[in-house]
Amino acid sequence: MTAEEIFIKLQASFPGLVKSEERIKDYPTWTVPAQSVRTVCEQLRSGFSFNYLDFITAVDWPGSVGNTVPPAAGRDVFELVYLISALSTGVKICLRCEISRKEPAFIPSLYGVFMAADWQEREVYDLFGIHFEGHPNLKRILTPETQLGYPLRKDYAHVPDSYD
Repeated sequence: MTAEEIFIKLQASFPGLVKSEERIKDYPTWTVPAQSVRTVCEQLRSGFSFNYLDFITAVDWPGSVGNTVPPAAGRDVFELVYLISALSTGVKICLRCEISRKEPAFIPSLYGVFMAADWQEREVYDLFGIHFEGHPNLKRILTPETQLGYPLRKDYAHVPDSYD
């Protein structure tokens, strides 16, 4: 089954699912409402054999973006990007969703759908401060527990500490 056929079948159950105009690395890219990301992934896993989570990452889009004059308007959101694969067919799909930058930022965890989500969600939490609801062990993985703030956020201001 092609990504297009999968999209058509899923869109009947998830009307908020739309094709993104921007593709990531030439993969079919879909925008998913944040509250539906776990349910969409459960459907992709159980109904279409998507059994591998390649990665989860996030992008911080605050305020104006770029060096254009005048600056391009920002979206004041975090964008989460998921790449998932059906290893048996070789089909890969990129899912994107946006959540508010307001603290704390929440999105459903994919832990339990894809075991690889465990450490990947912890990394996103550690570097962006995004909370994954339902994750059983959401704690810092790369920075010390005493770290103030989240280093990949655009509003992060480093405070010198004993590691400097």
